[in-house]
Amino acid sequence: MIGIVIKEKISKASNVRKPDAIFYRLAEGLSTIEILNYVKIYNSGIKASNVFSTNGKKEPITTIGKENIVGVELLIDIPYKTIQFFSITSTVKGSGEQIVKSVIDSTPDDWSIVVVMDWSHGFWPAMADRYPRLMLM
Repeated sequence: MIGIVIKEKISKASNVRKPDAIFYRLAEGLSTIEILNYVKIYNSGIKASNVFSTNGKKEPITTIGKENIVGVELLIDIPYKTIQFFSITSTVKGSGEQIVKSVIDSTPDDWSIVVVMDWSHGFWPAMADRYPRLMLM
């Protein structure tokens, strides 16, 4: 379910100083997805997940295929105005599409949204059919 921006879900890596506005737009969009408890901004992207790592680094877990994980990792290329889905995983039906919709809705029209590698067995082609802005490479 997509809802209200929850700023308490959003954090930044310690080495991130002044991220571009696109990082905040995407992070805020992802924070509205109820199942995503953690959204973290890095210098070159964003990770969001329902689970945090327990290794002391407080990173959202986005490991593909791991049980009970809903998460996404985005790579953000400011000069080329490109958002890349690096990884996405969901053991909860419908959450993957919520994530894709949130990213597309949060991305300015003059930016590209791409999937470079597709091992999804059908997920990305279905998303590209529903959301024409999404480009499969």
